[in-house]
Amino acid sequence: MSPIVPTSLATPRHLNADAPDTLKSQIRAIFSSYNFFRLDLEAPWLERVFDAYQQPHRYFHTLSHLLSICQLLQKLSLSQKETAELLLVALFHDVFWYPQGKENEKRSAEVFDVLLPSLGAPLPEESRKAIHDIILSSKSQTPISDIARKFHECDCDVLLHGSPVDLLAYEFQIFREFQNLNMVDYRKGRGGFFDRFSRRFPECRENMRFLIEYLERRRPRVGIYAGSFNPFHIGHLSILQKAELMFDKVVVAVGINPEKHPGRKGAITDEDSLRVQKLLPFHEVVFFDNLMVDLLDKESEFCDVTLVRGLRNGYDLDYEMSQQCFMQEMRPETHSVYIPCDKSLEHISSSALRGLRLFSCNGRDAIYYPHLYDYFYKSIEELFL
Repeated sequence: MSPIVPTSLATPRHLNADAPDTLKSQIRAIFSSYNFFRLDLEAPWLERVFDAYQQPHRYFHTLSHLLSICQLLQKLSLSQKETAELLLVALFHDVFWYPQGKENEKRSAEVFDVLLPSLGAPLPEESRKAIHDIILSSKSQTPISDIARKFHECDCDVLLHGSPVDLLAYEFQIFREFQNLNMVDYRKGRGGFFDRFSRRFPECRENMRFLIEYLERRRPRVGIYAGSFNPFHIGHLSILQKAELMFDKVVVAVGINPEKHPGRKGAITDEDSLRVQKLLPFHEVVFFDNLMVDLLDKESEFCDVTLVRGLRNGYDLDYEMSQQCFMQEMRPETHSVYIPCDKSLEHISSSALRGLRLFSCNGRDAIYYPHLYDYFYKSIEELFL
């Protein structure tokens, strides 16, 4: 199942914006126009870089953002050589980007170094070093040179010159990229970023004040997808992806049965429960061993929450309706949404998969487990060579 990747607030993720092939074609055309170093733009290296910008955890750091930078660079009064250098900076500066990463710029520069022999022509040493150093400087937008300053301004154009609509679309995309964070950490982190950015670029203080006020006032719509997920399988992932079409964010809440761990309240010892975090590295995964209504209360401090439940058949629906009655009696403001699974996935259940483990499947049961984010655990060489 191919992931659906959103592009902006104005173009919701369930609608078609520019197709990836169209974006790639436009980027290739710009590189062809400024191919000062005579790179082989038809070689596999470029497609692998494009693949990285299409990873499903990306909402802002995408091909669309890459194209916008390239288009802005075209408008600068630079030489062919300088433009070609900055286009390579643009191409590689976000090629390695994980929201939880602390060294994304360093790793992106490593990707550039690893792919240098594949570009089709050797780069002059001074150009290689300039590109490498500007990629590293994008971590803090440090103006190590005049040409680096020009790149950083193009990279941050939406923050420097964006309209309120542009800024809201940008913040929506960043919020989706950092959905692995809880709301407290997200608000704290973004507030700090806006403060630092306004000191680095004083001309955009008004825009930063606008975003800070929006951040403080906004209550995003958050789905709480709860279950035992023992184990988490492709049917669960399908429900999660459908829920993400409805909400600004979906928190995956793993229920820990206290009967299985008596006297160890709060302890997470179930291997399958912990595996959910590994399968979903870009989502917020929480664990609870109390009442569902208590979890909903806790998660509703900074957002409007709705309980998300998946349904395989009518038996599931009957059970969920009785549970809903309990929850609404204990917490009248409880809202729930029930999402039916795809017909092709109806036969998959956690209990059935646990049963398969009793036999020697020789890896044939791997098709029932999500592999959407396997790339997160691969090395640079595995991803790009």
